[in-house]
Amino acid sequence: MTHSTPSPHRRKLLLGAASMLAAGALPAVPALAQGAPVTIGVGADPVFTAFFVAANEKLFAKYGAPNVSVQSYTDGGEALNALVANQVNLGCAGEPTHIVRLARAELRPLAVTYQSRTYLKLVARKDIATADKIRKFGIVVGSVSEYVTGLTIRQLKLDASKIEMVRSGPPELPALLARGDIDAYFVWEPWPTLGVQQGGHILMTCGDVGYTSTLWLSATAPWLAANKEVAGRILKALAEAAEITRKDPPRAAQSVQAITRIPIPQTLNSLKDMEPVVRDFSDTDLATANAIGEFLLSRQAIKAPVDMGKVLQRGFYKG
Repeated sequence: MTHSTPSPHRRKLLLGAASMLAAGALPAVPALAQGAPVTIGVGADPVFTAFFVAANEKLFAKYGAPNVSVQSYTDGGEALNALVANQVNLGCAGEPTHIVRLARAELRPLAVTYQSRTYLKLVARKDIATADKIRKFGIVVGSVSEYVTGLTIRQLKLDASKIEMVRSGPPELPALLARGDIDAYFVWEPWPTLGVQQGGHILMTCGDVGYTSTLWLSATAPWLAANKEVAGRILKALAEAAEITRKDPPRAAQSVQAITRIPIPQTLNSLKDMEPVVRDFSDTDLATANAIGEFLLSRQAIKAPVDMGKVLQRGFYKG
């Protein structure tokens, strides 16, 4: 899922800006040290903090993968586009972003690298006190924004026939709300915070309607088949980076600023709503992925059902 605003801007669902970081060398592992470089594509956003920490603090080298660099794009969608095009070796993004690309590439999600029940928020105009008063939802089509909006309508038993969906990119949503063109929108940070700054208020978070947002780190099937060991080492480095982020947010924010130029206060504010973690896929993750796949199929964003049980690499990350 795609949020913040570094030097170029952030997550619109697809556009790119780049910055690369090398992670140092480790002679103790000659086989990997002599191997081909590995590039990880991520969005330029605090939800990818663990990647920036691992790169800036040379944790990839510490775990025996010294030729790893991190390439930042405008959002996770662009990072996965680069993965599909074989411009990077690994890419990180949210669930829908992966699923809509499975028809174009054999993507293999390896592990969860972030989770949050509060990063996506429902922002409404001040005069909308409860969700049942919403008549116009702003949505980012084909994203978790649209998916969670649908969950909200079903969970709260709202009358969908009385609700209009207004398509928009994330950056435009706060202005649409301020002008009264929409009553509310459910989207990721920083757009909820910007909506509040322009007169809106938070009604609920994605956890209130039963959704935990996650990011997946993925490889293509051919690359993974030949590089399982280095992929495992990368995940171990990211696990330490995630732990650093949880225990010492200011330290992690410095790495984010060093690579993306996102101001430290902005990252610290974002980190309050997220849990950087590296873990294996759970039964809940699988159920959510299949539900999102069904949603995307119903919106004709994908042309055929996807059995995510055959896609997610459960058990690959040992912890």
